[in-house]
Amino acid sequence: MKHRASVVCMLACALCLALGLAGCSQSGSYEGKTLTPTVSAPTIGTNGTLRVGIDADGGAPFITSKSSAQYAGLDVDMAAALADQLGLKLELVDVAGNAAKALSDGDVDIVMGQSSSEKSTSMWMSDPYLETGVALFASGSDSVPAQAAAGSIAAQSSSTSAWAVENAFGDEALNPSSDLVSAFSLVETGKATYVAADAVIGSYAALRQNVDVKPIALLGSKGGYCIGASSSNQNLQKAISGALTAIMGNGVADAVCAKWLGSPVDLDSITTIEVSASKSSAANSVSGESGEAGSGTASTTSETASTSTAGANAIQPNSTSSSN
Repeated sequence: MKHRASVVCMLACALCLALGLAGCSQSGSYEGKTLTPTVSAPTIGTNGTLRVGIDADGGAPFITSKSSAQYAGLDVDMAAALADQLGLKLELVDVAGNAAKALSDGDVDIVMGQSSSEKSTSMWMSDPYLETGVALFASGSDSVPAQAAAGSIAAQSSSTSAWAVENAFGDEALNPSSDLVSAFSLVETGKATYVAADAVIGSYAALRQNVDVKPIALLGSKGGYCIGASSSNQNLQKAISGALTAIMGNGVADAVCAKWLGSPVDLDSITTIEVSASKSSAANSVSGESGEAGSGTASTTSETASTSTAGANAIQPNSTSSSN
């Protein structure tokens, strides 16, 4: 089950080639491939630079490590790819979980990691750059259970995924764990057959642990992560949509996902198992686990991959401070 090290190395190399990275200068600034800028002020706030808002405390794999001058993570790599596609330098700004305010104050041009289920009159959202939902992970089998034996599905306690297991298969099917590291360990040791987890966070956790599993079913509805921009900035909306379409189509987005998750997330190709909301009238009232927008209950907690979330850092972004 532990044979991914060489694959990860190969994917990291492929990512560098796909993005055409020049690396990081001594000052820590990101140096992407040279392109002619396709947008300028006032469509963006600073000529030659795309200011991208991220949540520094968003957790792995979106932001996996940070210092006073640098960030790393899936959202960082996606932002770098977008900036390259637009022919712009990249500046990352920590919006501290308040993306709408950062946009309205003009501190950033766009923000990463916005839930596809969120509705806002002030924020436009792109098509998802990453799919997510509660996924059922298994090793060596594509067999989707019609019923689940007692304790056969591991999930983090009091999470949206645990709730989904209980609603889809009953309380007895759940094998609760303190975190995803422990949940995947139960599959490795044969104490559970499946792991239920957020598709993105679960894929990252499995890759970090070298556990050879894959999503075989989706428990409930699918969501996604989108790019946000001001609802009044139609020129930027068009530019971001075009850049996103390009990186989704030319293999760059897939390379980013392969680097952080082991492979691109494709939830359309797996079976969907219906999850009833009958157990809780509070269903869909809060966000629940990170990455499962609008699909939790009031008692759910954020799903975590591990206590150590430092990842490979093939892309070195620039200073996190806002400009002008």
